[in-house]
Amino acid sequence: MSAIVKKRKLDLECRAFNPEWEKYFFTEHFGQAQCLICLKTVAVLKEYNMRRHWETQLQASSFASMSAAERKEAIVKLSGNLQKSTSLFRKQTTEADKVTRASYEVSRLLARRMKPFTDGDFIK
Repeated sequence: MSAIVKKRKLDLECRAFNPEWEKYFFTEHFGQAQCLICLKTVAVLKEYNMRRHWETQLQASSFASMSAAERKEAIVKLSGNLQKSTSLFRKQTTEADKVTRASYEVSRLLARRMKPFTDGDFIK
């Protein structure tokens, strides 16, 4: 009988983002490689996947004709824009969380004092 062959699991390979892959306009974002131009993510952290994305979808863009210094400038600018956009969503989420917590606290106080939800004097 043949031995049982186990399938490889991607999460067991412990792949990490390599800073050299920024030349393909990718950056690490929440543990995944994200394209700075089109904001798509790559399934597996391998250079081949990022190079293939660059060659098939972005090679014809204006970013391909940039010099090395211009590329570095563009990468810094685009990664800053990505950080700003995600921090904006985080800020809105935290404000929504505060509103939700406040409504739960009011509900808890009403339940503790056995008041109906229509009791406006207690809430004010």
